Amino acid sequence: MNIWVFLAGISIGLVADKLYNSYIAKNTQANRRNETLNVEAEEKSLTKEKSLTKEKLLEDVHDDLTQLKGVGPKLAESLDTIGIYNYEQLSETPIDILLEKLHKTGCKFGRSVILLIMERAKQAAKER
Repeated sequence: MNIWVFLAGISIGLVADKLYNSYIAKNTQANRRNETLNVEAEEKSLTKEKSLTKEKLLEDVHDDLTQLKGVGPKLAESLDTIGIYNYEQLSETPIDILLEKLHKTGCKFGRSVILLIMERAKQAAKER
């Protein structure tokens, strides 16, 4: 009878150990998932913060857009009206949106002219 009690004790101990290890493994996996999600959320937050900071810095920089070949005082005024103050903003704005906003201000420039001016703005931004 003592041997049966001994074997039952060992069996119960092994089962308890297995259950405990399973519980610890599940909690460890959940903690890792939570840590991963927290890190991803933090990275997204930092990226958004950097993006907002970059946008704010770009708004503070005012380039003389008339220095670009093809940009006269009227176009520069229209760009200022729609909120484009520097080379980076001009080169990074999608062409369709830029054309639509410019046409609303009365500018009648064609797509090819604006694309050429955007390329010059991109080059000027790189040279800075």
